[in-house]
Amino acid sequence: MPFRRSLTTSFLLGLAAGAGAVTPADEAYFKSEIRPILSTFCLECHKEGKQIDFLAVKELSQIHSQRGNLRSTVTQLRNRTMPPAKEEQPSEDDRRKAADWLERILRETAKEMGSYAGAITARRLNRLEYDNTIRDLLGLKFKFSQTFPSDGGGGEGFDNNGETLYLPVILMERYLDAAEAILDEAVLIPSTQRAFKTADFEPGSQSRLKPGAEASVFFTVTMTAPHTVTIAARSTQAGKASLELKVDGITAQRFDIGPADAKPTEVQLRFFRGPHRLTLACAQGEAEVAGLTVQDNPKKVTEERREAHRRLFGDVSSATLAGKSPAERRQAAAGILRKFARLAYRTPVTDKDIEKNLLLFDRSASRGENFETSMKLALKAVLVSPRFLFRIEQDHVEPGIRPVTDHELAVRLSYFLWNSTPDAELDALADAGKLNQPETLKAQLKRMMADPKSASFLLTFTEQWLGTKAVGDTVPASPEAKDSKGIYTKEVGADLRTEALSLMNYLIRDNRSLLELISADYTFLNGRLADYYGIDGVKGDKFRKVAISDGRRGGVLGLGAVQMLTSPGTRTSPVLRGSWVLGTLLGTPVPAPPPNIPSLDSAGGKKSRTLSLREKLAVHRADATCASCHNVIDPIGFSLDHYDRLGRWRDVDEKGKPIDASGQTAEGKAFEGIAGFKTQILDRKHDFARQVTSKMLGYALGRSLADRDDGTIEGIVNRLEADDFKTQTLLEEVVLSVPFRNRNELANAAKPKKAAKVEKEPK
Repeated sequence: MPFRRSLTTSFLLGLAAGAGAVTPADEAYFKSEIRPILSTFCLECHKEGKQIDFLAVKELSQIHSQRGNLRSTVTQLRNRTMPPAKEEQPSEDDRRKAADWLERILRETAKEMGSYAGAITARRLNRLEYDNTIRDLLGLKFKFSQTFPSDGGGGEGFDNNGETLYLPVILMERYLDAAEAILDEAVLIPSTQRAFKTADFEPGSQSRLKPGAEASVFFTVTMTAPHTVTIAARSTQAGKASLELKVDGITAQRFDIGPADAKPTEVQLRFFRGPHRLTLACAQGEAEVAGLTVQDNPKKVTEERREAHRRLFGDVSSATLAGKSPAERRQAAAGILRKFARLAYRTPVTDKDIEKNLLLFDRSASRGENFETSMKLALKAVLVSPRFLFRIEQDHVEPGIRPVTDHELAVRLSYFLWNSTPDAELDALADAGKLNQPETLKAQLKRMMADPKSASFLLTFTEQWLGTKAVGDTVPASPEAKDSKGIYTKEVGADLRTEALSLMNYLIRDNRSLLELISADYTFLNGRLADYYGIDGVKGDKFRKVAISDGRRGGVLGLGAVQMLTSPGTRTSPVLRGSWVLGTLLGTPVPAPPPNIPSLDSAGGKKSRTLSLREKLAVHRADATCASCHNVIDPIGFSLDHYDRLGRWRDVDEKGKPIDASGQTAEGKAFEGIAGFKTQILDRKHDFARQVTSKMLGYALGRSLADRDDGTIEGIVNRLEADDFKTQTLLEEVVLSVPFRNRNELANAAKPKKAAKVEKEPK
């Protein structure tokens, strides 16, 4: 995971000069300020010939030889994991100064490294991708993945990261179950009736049953469904006889039968797929059995199921193949499999690719199963194949950057913008070898974003980047959360999430500036959410754009979902809010606090209960160790203090004291409330755009960003800046970028000496 420029440097302290080339002043600063800190606290363990020799960098021109180690140094300094606890420790200011400065230099020098694409691991489809893919393959809109384990986030914080999409054993079982369920919906099996005569009963084809005698028939069920079992039998004596119907040895029903001409007995049973034994046992009296039938009662055939079947089989069926030879039936099966496998595997297939599936078809057909049932077995093998479950790209033995194939690019593009499989147009362009052309990619980007399926991308990216997906779910409100402005309900929680999504949707659909994520003087409300916020003039359930004139809403900082997300328990938290802004909007995650730091609630000792949260934090910052981070975090959190823990505006805090939303940066710049803080962020628009770009690129690639991705990110941000930070320009630049259209072969990692040589001699 990349470590971007710290807010301490780029936003508050201004120690670094901003984006640009490394200068002689940087060289001088490294020698006079940074290297002395590292030498003082690291040299004993990291001097020449001992362990990791990152101190071999005595001049910035040597930095490429130790990039990985210096990245690790930044991480260790931020997390306070080095120097070891028993050794002398640098001050918090020195830690931050060294980490911030090294991070900036590594980012700037990444551009000297030349093009970089990164290695993409084979990744399985996550739950959303699985369901969307089935929807687009077969038209089925069920959530077949609901029994799958949850997908963990990774890399840039998204659940499509290949490095965290593990394959637990239980998931393989779920894949088998899901494939069964999918095909039960998609394959319409002809209704079947099995009629058994006296000669079919075992043992001995007996039809007359005395007390204790049994007669059984055997049959196979091709699909789990309700069945009607009809028994034609009569009592051979004057009175009634009692029979038991057993399924696989277990009594399912007991019933009485009368003498001749009695009406056949019907029993409703649910049979699971597989072989079964039906047994009639005489419990009392004597009975004569004339026959038994088993009729399946499949569930209703909806238009959705009919369409799924048509997509798979076209006009081919058991009826159309009646009288055909086994070879002709196999040829028909091969045609269906080839077409489906091409779509499911997202790449062209050969006869060899489907031969194993055809063997499964053969095995089922040899047992006398009908065509549709035999096809289900072969189609199931496609749905549990790694080529369907995983996005796999072709490896090459030669090291270096190479373009992905057009079919691989089609898959990257479709799962980026649709969270689903390529459609017919993408497949056709890939088949023709025309997709990996800039103008073609631009046209496809525009087409795909206009498709309703792109709503999935906007929802997933927005909620996972901002964290608003958790609102109303893992971040609920307590039942007593109410006042004159409205009552928090589950529906309000959904509205809060929709407000965030509507903002992102508007910015991208209308090609607005990314900076409106901060500066927007509008938001999106329906009547219920407007009442909740205390805003007049909005009625109805439909969300619409609403102008905000008082500065209380607008942009991501004015979202009630964000305020709820960053409010623990029964109060607000300037610390959590400041940390959220740093990590989510500015790409500078706050490190964990040092050990043995007293809790905030204990600040002020006996006077703690009478102190406001601002006053407690002031006491907390009196400790120099705490002040180092809190001087950066707290002013940001205070700027948002007019929002209560449920995201509504307030003028007094939990203790009834007037809200003070003023703050001051570490470099002495004062600001007032959310409006003033927005100005501070917009003064550093390059850094904000860089963070959004990093998130979008990481989401599109489905991997963690690396040191050398910084060059790509910086190039995209520069082009964004030249185009007024337009959102569609961001999407276009990501799709046209080197890492999106190419990959670095893993062979590079096996030859570190050669890689190091390239790094020392950048083009």
